[in-house]
Amino acid sequence: MPGVPALLCLSARTRLPPPVPTGPARPAPIVCILTPLLLLMTPLARASGRPKTDVVIMKNGDRFTCEIKSLEKGQLNIKPDYTNSTIALDWEKVDHVESKQGFVVSDPHGNIYSGKIQHDPKTKDLTIIGSDTTRLPNVEVVQVEELGEDFWKRMRGNIDFGTSFAQSNSQKILSLQGGLGYQSEKYIVSLNSNSQFTSQQQVNDTNETNIKTSLYKELRRSNWYYGGIANFISSTAQQIALRSTYGATLNKRLMFTNRSNLNAVGGLAFTTERDSEGAENSARNNAIDSALAINYSTFRFESITFDTAFWLYPSITSPGRVRFTLNQDVYYKFLGDFYIRMSFYDNYDNQPVVGAPSNNVGGSTTVGWSFH
Repeated sequence: MPGVPALLCLSARTRLPPPVPTGPARPAPIVCILTPLLLLMTPLARASGRPKTDVVIMKNGDRFTCEIKSLEKGQLNIKPDYTNSTIALDWEKVDHVESKQGFVVSDPHGNIYSGKIQHDPKTKDLTIIGSDTTRLPNVEVVQVEELGEDFWKRMRGNIDFGTSFAQSNSQKILSLQGGLGYQSEKYIVSLNSNSQFTSQQQVNDTNETNIKTSLYKELRRSNWYYGGIANFISSTAQQIALRSTYGATLNKRLMFTNRSNLNAVGGLAFTTERDSEGAENSARNNAIDSALAINYSTFRFESITFDTAFWLYPSITSPGRVRFTLNQDVYYKFLGDFYIRMSFYDNYDNQPVVGAPSNNVGGSTTVGWSFH
């Protein structure tokens, strides 16, 4: 979940799309990519957790026997035997934790350790017992993830949806968003998807879909990662049937604390485009682009999270062409694992398909559920 930096306060030169002839709309091919995501959610959501034998001791003396799920953004997420959802504890108020299970632990410098976690009775430091033994003060522990027995037990994710209806013009809007993540000692994998479908009398149905995936591997125990991305966009408003971008990138953690995370990404990408049927061909099917990104997340324990993702693609083989995507999400966690998300997106192309708008701006409010 995963504030908006001044760098990202961009002016939106939004133009309305041209009138679209009436008639049945053809669904965007990229919508089919959502199906595996939804199918994955079902077995993961039903998967039972491991035995709840971990121990969390608070500074005021409270004791929880539970399953430690994760630590991120200042919240220690646990699940006792007597609750149906996770409980979030303020990490600053935790005295120590103990577990015989395996975990992946990260510090502010990008170092990642794996093993069983205990505490030092004298210093109260978190002790990670793996191939080596490492001790970290609690203030130096930024992230803790369960080290499941297999790939599926290390997965985490979220899914949310929202809908609205206007009787005057029979307008119906459906928003669907979801994400999956995986982390091991060396690898970080993520998949995020958001889609918005609109139907209205006397005009074609429209849909907007944006999917971002990445795979990174840690580079020699540092805050640098290398890997690849695969990003996809489909937009009937901008007459894009499918735009696919594949790239090799470097990722650096510029800030990694219990309050804020900031990552910078840079690399090269290959982009292939297919315009919607009936669009005037721009003769721009393939291109080599630079791929630059800023991902920023800030959190306050009052259950509010701000996520910003900004991707910029200056073209190398089509000089002068620049594209970007901006996604801004605000999450409010209101009950256990349930949350409300308010989202805003802007897809920009300074050389769009002839007759299509440069900007495609939209937003949604959805209700969702996350799982670890």
